[in-house]
Amino acid sequence: MIHRDVHLQDHDLRLEVFKLVAQVPKGKVSTYGAIAKALGDVAASRAVGMILSADRERPFSVPCHRVIYSDGRTGWYAGMGRGADRKRDMLRCEGVRVEDGRVADLDNAVFTDLTGSSMLARLAEAQGEVSSLVSQEGDAASFERLAGLDVSYRGDEAFAAMVVLDRRGNVLEERTARCRVSFPYVPGYLGFREMRPYTAVMGEPRKDTLYMIDGHGRAHPRQAGVACQFGVVHGVAAAGVAKTILSGVMKGDSLVLNGEVAGRLVRTREDRAYFASVGHMASLDSVSDLVSSLPQDPMIRAHRLATRERKAAHAATLPC
Repeated sequence: MIHRDVHLQDHDLRLEVFKLVAQVPKGKVSTYGAIAKALGDVAASRAVGMILSADRERPFSVPCHRVIYSDGRTGWYAGMGRGADRKRDMLRCEGVRVEDGRVADLDNAVFTDLTGSSMLARLAEAQGEVSSLVSQEGDAASFERLAGLDVSYRGDEAFAAMVVLDRRGNVLEERTARCRVSFPYVPGYLGFREMRPYTAVMGEPRKDTLYMIDGHGRAHPRQAGVACQFGVVHGVAAAGVAKTILSGVMKGDSLVLNGEVAGRLVRTREDRAYFASVGHMASLDSVSDLVSSLPQDPMIRAHRLATRERKAAHAATLPC
């Protein structure tokens, strides 16, 4: 059984990061990796750093200067390349010994009693449930309607687009939607950022449509990328059509993950390269053949439409 709300909710990961950092007392430090581990995935260390460096309003005091690198380097403060001296001075004023840009006696300086909700661990568990429900069977060529979905961002605002073509490349439908998204980009958790805008732009799910998602499906660390989430949660056929590799290694044209072929490098008639993978109810071979044979590329059309909507929204905010 799938818990739909988990996949369609706008999880506030930033708030969870702030709550963890606020626990670090004066005279102590934590690390980006330790914060990520408390969230449930140490691989999210970089995302933690991006959240803390962003210039945005916070609901309470967050002592970001107390978060450093795991090797003791104090790093920046208030953004990349800025505030290094200020951060070191703030730590020294709180009783932390800093020498040559690193926290001395790191083992004793690190605060180890972080407690949190392990949000990423819970989201990874939800992805595991999706993975167990994915069907890798089905013929992508049997669908007359082929929908390309993409999303573009301006800050926390998502501009989603869907362009539906028939097998001959004729445009059947174009849709756009916009919504605010709190969940930041974290590798391996893209679905929790993009499921809401994709769901908004889709409208009513259709069984006669193959939804081609700008992101991975089974070619994902937990075999449950955004294309799998979209297909399983909505009960529709879906395929991952990504621009870059997230996980695995290439062997020829095959993307191999955990000893299995999880994706394939394919090229459109316009020689545009994508990494295709199973989302739900369409096999890898049939998805790969379809993407390479289409007379028109629904993905690039959706990308351009989403970008156009974002630029139009930005232009509307500019002063006359």
